[in-house]
Amino acid sequence: MSSSLFLGSTCLRTLQNDSFHKLTRRSIDTAYTVMEDTRENRLLLQKIAIPFLYSEDTLIIPGEHAGSMARFSNLPLFSLFSKGELVLNDPVNRQLLSTLIQSVLPKTNRTGEYCSFIAPGTDPASSLNKLVAQLITLQGYTPLATTITLAAGLAALPASSHFSGYVVYLGHSHSEIGLIHQSRVVVRHSAPYGSEWMDEQLAHAFKFFTTNSEGQTVPDSAKAKTKRLSPEINLSPYLTNHSLLASWYESLFDTLLDKFASQMNTMQKYIETLETLPVVFMGELSHLDGFGELLAQNLTSRKIRFDTREVTLIQDEHFTIARGALVVAAMEEETYRRAA
Repeated sequence: MSSSLFLGSTCLRTLQNDSFHKLTRRSIDTAYTVMEDTRENRLLLQKIAIPFLYSEDTLIIPGEHAGSMARFSNLPLFSLFSKGELVLNDPVNRQLLSTLIQSVLPKTNRTGEYCSFIAPGTDPASSLNKLVAQLITLQGYTPLATTITLAAGLAALPASSHFSGYVVYLGHSHSEIGLIHQSRVVVRHSAPYGSEWMDEQLAHAFKFFTTNSEGQTVPDSAKAKTKRLSPEINLSPYLTNHSLLASWYESLFDTLLDKFASQMNTMQKYIETLETLPVVFMGELSHLDGFGELLAQNLTSRKIRFDTREVTLIQDEHFTIARGALVVAAMEEETYRRAA
């Protein structure tokens, strides 16, 4: 059985393919809330059948129940990951991550089963990746770190292109772009900027502020997100009115594409041997009218050659990425079986 684990900044998702080629999907939110460890609170949670963890005189309610409990008891809601990072020296975070992974990745007793995984952040060799690999191993699988670029490319690029093309991902905590040629990543670049960063910038620009649970004035990212997703927003560079939001997208493209274009230039002779390739794009920041046109213009202005007729939005990026990561695990399992 092949498995994939996609640790997004707001949700953990797994996809498993059994010997009968049946796909099983599981997911759990990474949000959590905490309550004081009292007899009354324990009885309440047990009565309404909400699972919880113990830690330092507190009760931790993770996953899907956290939001409802936070609203019901007027408690603050926390995110396990902040800007794509996990505070690894906090035992609560490590315990919570372990519990979440166990809830979506059942143990296996069979040898030779691989679980490919993608963790938040931009560094595949990070301490977080090492921790996730250890937790996957405890579930009985052989962990295999991969990237959104490769996973999305395997799942979304057309077979007619021999799984070759450009993958652009603008997610919650980071963004990345990569060139894939025949199922292999040729060049890839990532940046620690996504919708979380974008909404914070917009909150400052529009002076959207709120008061947090500690009484501090902070940017109101939720209000900024609502503004960003307004139906009237259109990012097309061909409109006469250039929106403030489009300017922030241009800043993000500057950070993401300039370094990528520079890397491409160092291998120009190889790039020239490739056909004109398609582009697929996905992620939280890509679901706005005109985004494809803005992306195409920014690629063209940096002399990145691509097929202008094939610039495609991938709607269900979460399933697409998980499915591509599952392909990575299946390919590794096949290699293992042949070598055995």
